[in-house]
Amino acid sequence: MGETEKQDIQEYQPGPIDSTIVSALQSMDRGSFWSKDKILFFKEVAYLLNGWISLVEAMNIIGQSSDNYALKEISRNILAFLRRGKSFSYALNRLPDYFDQWDYTIVKAGEMSWNLPMILQSLAGEYVYIKDIKNKYIWALIYPAILIVISIVAVFALFLLVLPNIFSIAESFQNLELPWITRALNDISVFFQTQWKTILWVLIGLGLFGGIFFSTEVWKKSRFSFLLNIPMVGKMTKYFYIVKFCRYTKLMMSAGMNYIQTFQLLRDILWIPAYTNMIERVLVGLGKWENIYNTLQYETDLIPSDVSVMIKVGEETANLSNSLDNVLKMYEEDLNTIIMRSSKIIEPVMLIFVGWIVVVIALWIFGLILQIMEGAGM
Repeated sequence: MGETEKQDIQEYQPGPIDSTIVSALQSMDRGSFWSKDKILFFKEVAYLLNGWISLVEAMNIIGQSSDNYALKEISRNILAFLRRGKSFSYALNRLPDYFDQWDYTIVKAGEMSWNLPMILQSLAGEYVYIKDIKNKYIWALIYPAILIVISIVAVFALFLLVLPNIFSIAESFQNLELPWITRALNDISVFFQTQWKTILWVLIGLGLFGGIFFSTEVWKKSRFSFLLNIPMVGKMTKYFYIVKFCRYTKLMMSAGMNYIQTFQLLRDILWIPAYTNMIERVLVGLGKWENIYNTLQYETDLIPSDVSVMIKVGEETANLSNSLDNVLKMYEEDLNTIIMRSSKIIEPVMLIFVGWIVVVIALWIFGLILQIMEGAGM
């Protein structure tokens, strides 16, 4: 490389366009702080703290080694708070774009119990498990909907693209008498051809209406009850929230939080009206020096009797965490089994349903072709 080229490189300064592009990329990276990045962040902090590295130095290391601009910015902001004498939880609470009340409260409890590395590892593990089981749960709910949509699109395409060509051939035979089922199919096909724009707008309107309705408080309050009443899905939903409830409770208690603090935070993070009302009743009972079981024993729609009994045993033996472990061992395994079983059952049922539609339409088409062949004297 010549001296002139070296001088050009050394004297290069980014222009306004370059700065704008860099700012845009950094802004996009700042918004790409997903749960996996939070999990990695908590694990890295816990690992460094276990290595007897201070929080200040840990933030320096993470900020310098990370390729994610959001992590660099988070580390820089936390570092600034730490150097001002603020706590790690205080810094997280001042970064609401990246950390929520759940993170702040658990980390604060870990600081107060002088067991922050273990709490951060547990918090990261909780995010990993909940993310994994939530994805399985959502996929188990979405999978049938995808199959139904594909079926509807396939049938619509059949009536719009395939059947018109066959019926046009049949119409060329004037003396061909078509059965009423075939004429009905023809009418449906003609309707799809002439009114497809209207059908499309109706579907878009229903989609917009559904999107608005599903975002209302009425739907949010009734969604959980609706899911509970769906066969198989209801049991899967109930078990999913039992596992979530028990894991959150166990983690908060291991962080050193008392019963009232635990249920106050549960009320804020579960976001389900049914659970919120139940937790409110538990808090009222705790305020009257009653145990948790006194309330949960009447909440059988949400908390099965065996879970309530296990919680009662944990309270009486002053070892609630161990009782919650026993509940989780049973219900986590059952939840995974239900999710796997529902996927295995739903798939053949939907395939049979779609196959039945295709077979019926195919039989009608072949019947029509046979009639055309007979009319042509073949």
